[in-house]
Amino acid sequence: MRPILDRAVPDEPEQAPTIRTGKHATFSDFYRAEHAGQVRRAALLVGSDETANDVVHDAMTAMYQRWDTITDPGPYLNRAVLNGCRDVGRRRAADRKLVRRLRPQHDTTTDEILLDVLARLPFNQRAAIVLRFYAGMTEREISTTLDVPSGSIGPWINRALTTMNKELS
Repeated sequence: MRPILDRAVPDEPEQAPTIRTGKHATFSDFYRAEHAGQVRRAALLVGSDETANDVVHDAMTAMYQRWDTITDPGPYLNRAVLNGCRDVGRRRAADRKLVRRLRPQHDTTTDEILLDVLARLPFNQRAAIVLRFYAGMTEREISTTLDVPSGSIGPWINRALTTMNKELS
């Protein structure tokens, strides 16, 4: 033992098992169950794995801080991630006004083309497409997630598919 500020501490730290209870355990389980799927959805919305990880990280951090007050964490996380993706889209739109995006001079892959087409859609149409065809949500679930009337979802999906079809033809 060596003294540190009038306290004796062991030379080697003891390896005690970490036991998580309460808030930490339930949030930890929720995080493990939701993280990967949310990152994939966000990546489709923002077009970048790194940005998607940042968006989901920020949403999870905010959730952890309010964990004891959240009654339905799944929809809360969906909304938080979608709002984070919206913010990214707004920042990018402002950036595009200042700087034109350079096109790559090499052949693009199908995934890159699809991501470009998705990126040009208005956010609500892009979110509806991703949530419907990637996340497998129903129109009612999408309307709840986006907090819009359910009658808006079908037209958004139809317009998005029409636009995508024209651009991919």
